[in-house]
Amino acid sequence: MSKLPSDAEMTKLFVLGKLSNTEIAQMYEVTPQAVDKRWRKLGLERRPITNQANDLIARVWKIKTVQGAGSHHTLSPIMYLRVWLRMRLGDKGLSARQKRDALSFERRIRRDNVVLAYDPGTEKGWSWEPREPKDDRLVIRWPEGEARPPADELIMFRLPDVPSE
Repeated sequence: MSKLPSDAEMTKLFVLGKLSNTEIAQMYEVTPQAVDKRWRKLGLERRPITNQANDLIARVWKIKTVQGAGSHHTLSPIMYLRVWLRMRLGDKGLSARQKRDALSFERRIRRDNVVLAYDPGTEKGWSWEPREPKDDRLVIRWPEGEARPPADELIMFRLPDVPSE
């Protein structure tokens, strides 16, 4: 009999993505391989942090994608947000340039007291908007009428109290 929790609990641990296989294995006194084997049995695979950042962004916006020019996925603001989220998620694989970009993104938000907003109906898509009380400490402008995710997901978009280094 497995020491690991139910399929539902394992799926929840996977989706939250906060713990590594090793950390989960230690919690349940099993090997990391046992954790990986269980996830594969459930049809789940560990994804790189880049995919986790993309998934967080996709929960907020349906970003316009087209072939060639006009795609909002490849513009600087979303790329900076993506790399900033990767930094927040603890991605050790960031290059020196990516880390500089992430820190630059955060410095701009702090310095100019702005948030990143997205409007798929515009050519540029992305804009820096003055922070409003409804933005709280988020680095993004949450879309009007869209439900906010649970606090444990929303926190990833929250500006840290202490500037990142």
